[in-house]
Amino acid sequence: MSYDIKLEGIITNGKHGVYESEKLEQQLFLIDLVITLANDTVKDDSIESTIDYEQYVEKVEYIVSSSTFDLIETLAKYLYENLISPKMEKLTVTVHKPNTSLNKKTKDISVTYSG
Repeated sequence: MSYDIKLEGIITNGKHGVYESEKLEQQLFLIDLVITLANDTVKDDSIESTIDYEQYVEKVEYIVSSSTFDLIETLAKYLYENLISPKMEKLTVTVHKPNTSLNKKTKDISVTYSG
């Protein structure tokens, strides 16, 4: 048994991409987290026995806005490495980059990294 916590569509901005122009101006990124907690993690009705959702949203916002990567694959892995916790059985991070040069041909481009 486990708990699945979903934080979907965390709205943030950053400078990630292979083109120089993508490093100059902030772009929209949407981040999804799926966090699986082991059943024995939540022992009582207190926030200390789980994760604080607000802290995770703030961490995502900070990481995306304060780092720069060419690839969203690298950003997804970096988010994973900085968000994983001993309370988690599994973490899945999806980085959406909706406003790319392909947005006339695609609805969204995303990369998912999990472990």
